[in-house]
Amino acid sequence: MTGSVVRQSDGRWARGASGNVSGRPPGTRNRFSEKFVSDVAAIWDQHGADVLQKMVADEPSRFVELCGRLIPRDVSVTLQTRLPGNLETDDWSALLELLSAIKTALPNDMRRPGEIAHFVSEAIRAHASTLIDALPAKEQTANQGP
Repeated sequence: MTGSVVRQSDGRWARGASGNVSGRPPGTRNRFSEKFVSDVAAIWDQHGADVLQKMVADEPSRFVELCGRLIPRDVSVTLQTRLPGNLETDDWSALLELLSAIKTALPNDMRRPGEIAHFVSEAIRAHASTLIDALPAKEQTANQGP
């Protein structure tokens, strides 16, 4: 064995020391990986698109399999359509009807949206309220107070 082997008092290798003093030089694997990836990238640049075209024409099921392998196995995709404000479909339809009715009733109104909302709210309250004249006489006297 060449070089000194450094161990800690408990027998483990000291930080930065290797038990394989005459083994593979450090960084060899990284150089191999980098070279391999570089070679594959060069071949892909030359032939990649042609190979995919041939695969699609000759073996479409293998092409689909290849595409599936590109997606990580732990990815889960959930598609869900949500309407604005997380409204249900019926509520969304009702809202669109209401907006259409407001635009029809107030076609050239220059008020801000908040003012229009207040106006519509007051109009609904007024429309839904009961006229005092329509109340029976007994209720009218009860509503007049002392």
